[in-house]
Amino acid sequence: MADWSGLHEDFLLLLVPRLPSLDLRRFRAVCASWRAAAATFTSAHGRPRPDRPWLALPTDAPDPDGRRFVICRDREVPVVTLPARLGRAHDRRFVPLGSSRGAIVAADDRGDMHLLDLVTGKRMPLPPAATLPLVDRVERTPAGLLTLHHQRAGVSGADPVDGLIHKAIPVPTPDGGVLVVAIYRQPHHRNQWATARPGDGAWKSVKPSSIPAVVDLALHRGQLYANTHYGMVYVYPELCGLGSASPEIIPSVTRRPTSYVERSFLVETPGGAGLMQVELLRPVLAAGGEGFVVRMLDECGETWEEEEDIGDVAVLVDASGAVAASTRDCPGLRPSTVYYAVDLDGETRVWAYSLAGKHKKIEVVESLPRAEGYKPPCFWYTPVYAQ
Repeated sequence: MADWSGLHEDFLLLLVPRLPSLDLRRFRAVCASWRAAAATFTSAHGRPRPDRPWLALPTDAPDPDGRRFVICRDREVPVVTLPARLGRAHDRRFVPLGSSRGAIVAADDRGDMHLLDLVTGKRMPLPPAATLPLVDRVERTPAGLLTLHHQRAGVSGADPVDGLIHKAIPVPTPDGGVLVVAIYRQPHHRNQWATARPGDGAWKSVKPSSIPAVVDLALHRGQLYANTHYGMVYVYPELCGLGSASPEIIPSVTRRPTSYVERSFLVETPGGAGLMQVELLRPVLAAGGEGFVVRMLDECGETWEEEEDIGDVAVLVDASGAVAASTRDCPGLRPSTVYYAVDLDGETRVWAYSLAGKHKKIEVVESLPRAEGYKPPCFWYTPVYAQ
């Protein structure tokens, strides 16, 4: 048997920079000399080659090898099967609510919420969903986690659901921590926001403003941008005020919609140099059916410019969010392309929509039959290396 620990250090230092982040973590676990080579690389501020975003498919089917997830990389988009349950002691099913920068916000079937790292297995507790403002308790349904309002809970013969957790987004803070912003709906009211940090006992409300129907958030250059269902985008110049009980924040409008928007997302370009708004449009009268529009925020942060070609960038969209990847760092992905993953009856399908060229091209790149125990929704996850 080969003695892999005997490989020369110079060879190992040539190999390490060529590894994507997940492979580098596995590389470190082989032996002491390999771990030392990885430490030398990272101590010199080396960064591993980015992994392609994964299409995550939660499932209740048991893994005979006892692993947290199984990765199929021999595809245009890597597919990851991961257990839809948290922990071995409690065996609770989790519902993903949002993902950003390698972290997933999830709630289990008891309404407890967590911040998860799929690669390391690290889990940090967040306040229970029942501590959201105006919420009495939560129930898990096929539509997601539903919140029951204090005034309506326990009333028989009526729909008890007064709100639905739409999305939860982990946002890095200037002090090196993380702030999770939860967007939840209240019928007959505007979408409500709440914030929490890992370890907090309860969610803190963000004072409702004149912003209607917020569906997505993104942090860009230290400012928080809020995207609405109608395509309008607002910017908060201060992030710290969101954590207070009643922040006085006056957002500024950065653009107005020109088309009917089915879904609208905000996503930073790879490296964080730019901010994109990605919209799925369903024009009623126009021929050709649905399509994607990508707009880029200008350098001044004042207007959006529609882009016919986004260069060496691929955007990967699911039902509730979007991530971006560099096709130079991830050569398996197509440049200037939007990948769209959606759960259909009996299968999960991924389309590739080419933005470049006069005649837009859309094709199916993956058609995955629904596996045993699959628990939708599917979602994109970008692994991030951490020492």
